[in-house]
Amino acid sequence: MTEAVTLVISIVSLSTSIAVFYWQSRHGDFDLARLLHADLTSGEVAKARDLLGTLLHSPNSMCDDDLPDVRTAYFTLLWCFERLYAGRRAIQDGGMASRRPLRFLDRLISGQLTYWSLNLPRVRDELQQRMGPIEDEQSMWAFEELKRTALPS
Repeated sequence: MTEAVTLVISIVSLSTSIAVFYWQSRHGDFDLARLLHADLTSGEVAKARDLLGTLLHSPNSMCDDDLPDVRTAYFTLLWCFERLYAGRRAIQDGGMASRRPLRFLDRLISGQLTYWSLNLPRVRDELQQRMGPIEDEQSMWAFEELKRTALPS
């Protein structure tokens, strides 16, 4: 009788531990998704997006002296997308418990990702015309992978 009770208690303890582990993992994934979104929409990256938007929508308002700052803004945004890609992969690699946080992250970033999918090539072309070659292959690869995996087809 006591062996059966001990077995039941052990099974309940194991089940509780597994449930707590999955809950903590998923909770951490949601926190990571929120942090990644905050990175994209605030601080240095928000300033970079503003400067790039000025180049896109008011290119004549920019003089050649502004171009180094625009190039810096371009890479600031690309590097943010690299961090988003890395964070998305970390959530994705978490397994089954991570599907909801992954969909949550994708919904949070889809608008910006769609907008910059159309407009980063325009920024890049403008910078290359006015400044020469841009060496962004690695960062652009991460951006393309993020688009491929996060945006609905």
